[in-house]
Amino acid sequence: MPAFPLPLSGLQSEDRPRRDWFDQIWNVLGSIRFGVVLIALTATSVFLGTVIMQAPGDVQASPELFAAWILGPRGRYGEPWSSIFEALELYRVFQSLWFRGLLALLSLSIMVNVASRTPGIIAVVRRPPVKVPTRFFSRAPLRVTVSFPVPPDGIRPKLATDLGRKGYRTIAWDDGSALAIYADRNRYGKYGTFANHLGLIIILGAGVLGNVTGWREDAFMVPEGTTRAVGHDTGLVLRNEAFVEEYFPNGTASDFRSEVVVLKDGKEAARGTIRVNEPLDVGTVRFHQAFFGPAVAMRVRNAEGAIVYDDSTALGFKYDGDGVTRNGGNFVLGNRQFAVFVLVPSASLQAPDPVIPAGSVRLEIFAPRQPRPVAVETLAQGEKREIVGFTFEFVRETQFSGLQVVDNPVVNVIWIGAALMVMGSMAVFYLPLRRIWARIETSPDGGSVVTLASAHVNEVLFAHEFAALGEHLAKKGGGKVLASVQPSAMGDRIEAGS
Repeated sequence: MPAFPLPLSGLQSEDRPRRDWFDQIWNVLGSIRFGVVLIALTATSVFLGTVIMQAPGDVQASPELFAAWILGPRGRYGEPWSSIFEALELYRVFQSLWFRGLLALLSLSIMVNVASRTPGIIAVVRRPPVKVPTRFFSRAPLRVTVSFPVPPDGIRPKLATDLGRKGYRTIAWDDGSALAIYADRNRYGKYGTFANHLGLIIILGAGVLGNVTGWREDAFMVPEGTTRAVGHDTGLVLRNEAFVEEYFPNGTASDFRSEVVVLKDGKEAARGTIRVNEPLDVGTVRFHQAFFGPAVAMRVRNAEGAIVYDDSTALGFKYDGDGVTRNGGNFVLGNRQFAVFVLVPSASLQAPDPVIPAGSVRLEIFAPRQPRPVAVETLAQGEKREIVGFTFEFVRETQFSGLQVVDNPVVNVIWIGAALMVMGSMAVFYLPLRRIWARIETSPDGGSVVTLASAHVNEVLFAHEFAALGEHLAKKGGGKVLASVQPSAMGDRIEAGS
């Protein structure tokens, strides 16, 4: 039986659907439009994570604490928005799996885009378009014609030397009827795009890794004169020894700072002053001054008279109720027996608060898994009152210091990525690729007529440099500029000759 070769299409038919599927995914990931969509989604996510209340790290780790904390956002945003935000994990945007996945997808898109562009960039650097058709020298947007008294064989090495002194790499060629030179400069600057994108990928990857291996507390509130454990298995405890605020004559804050002591495993590890732009570092943990606000000192006794709570509560949250917004905070009694919310008179009203008198606090006490308070009472400073089997005392007003606490073990990697982005951007913008072609013909008097031509993308920006280069080469070779064609800023052509 005679043998016939199988058609090539038949050999490829099984692999083609798989290849087409891969190519489609590759094209989508590498497309600029898809990248712009991912960047827009990432920016929107960051915006939502900035404007929507974010649960502190210790609250996220504890269902009981989160159940008490979520009452604040519910009062602020109302239903159904509060439940929608909770379902979409918008109270923990930067720690959510979908945000990390979005960053990972953006990193993958950047890598695919760079991989798709790599062959073209390498070709520009290593295999430049040395030869161009003759018509290019009469149609290029940038042209300079120079006459020299030296024949082509003598002027070409001279031009190559002078261009080399200007930083150009030169390659000699000819088209059979004339001698020619290809020259380029800053070709390795094209690799700057790799450094730029690599730096961006490193930053995004470090951001994802930092969210997994590190942590961040945006609202670590420590009332003056109290201590708070940092948590996260750090063994750190911060004591706020003093909080100082200073104001301009017009009433705006000129400076606010915290005098703190940080203890590690019971021993002093650091002491210092924390300002907005002057953080305090303890190992890999950094404390930033972020905000401040009112606090109240409360004391609670049980039915036997024993003190079960004697501390200050930071009123760093906003609660909406009775048509006004008030500052408030909360603490937990006993073994999660009650969640106590403390509210102070609204500072947003021109008139006195209609519900809470000045110098008083309002206590709203919630039992576990109860959407409504089991008791609501108002206490004046120094007053004691028995509520739900406990005696509550409003001791005094004070202040709290709001700190941002960050532990990012990959912060140095982020700096490396930032440095690569800066260096890559500088290479791209400050070392642009310059390419020039020169055609050398014999003039009627036995000399040479050299036409310099370029089709640079930013031809208007390169025009002045190109014209100056023509003048320089003419001067160095004892020649004369016969004509110069270059674009103007208005888009038309300017021709000059002598």
